[in-house]
Amino acid sequence: MQKSIVWEGLHYDTEEHCNINYLDEAIIVRSELEGWALTIPVYVEYVLRLDLYWNVVELDINFTVGQTLFVYLLFRDAEGEWTDVDGKAFPEFKGCNYVDISLTPFTNTLPVKGSRWIQGQRQQTDVLYIDILANQLRKDTQYYTLLSPNNYRFENDGGNFTADIIVDEDGFVTHYPQLFEMLKPI
Repeated sequence: MQKSIVWEGLHYDTEEHCNINYLDEAIIVRSELEGWALTIPVYVEYVLRLDLYWNVVELDINFTVGQTLFVYLLFRDAEGEWTDVDGKAFPEFKGCNYVDISLTPFTNTLPVKGSRWIQGQRQQTDVLYIDILANQLRKDTQYYTLLSPNNYRFENDGGNFTADIIVDEDGFVTHYPQLFEMLKPI
């Protein structure tokens, strides 16, 4: 089974084309995003290999900001340890089952799909956050609360950013206020 989604960036002038392939033993996500972050051209390609619980097993991302290309190929093992293609360990990301890539709403789907939800319950998750525009990778603590069916409150650690996001019946963001809007398959 496959699902294809197109998102429009509202804060930055971007468009993302994302394909989610459901296989017997994995979920493969391939996405391409391009546009402008204010006056800077951006282009992002990422492939995520997920287990059937929506945990990230492999992250392959390359992006161009202006004229500078950045490439990362990272793997997460069963113990939650992250390494790159050369075997270099990233102990600071231990326990991050999900990633959060700036400029895309797709990665909000990972904790939404990968967790069990009780309405009103706030859940904490640690993610490997990739700030595309700053070329920065860091561990980030985030919180999600199921407000009502298909409506989640997202908060970052420190509480300086909160958004109530709406997802479709499959857990994909349809509306992320002031940041993203699903164009297809609405």
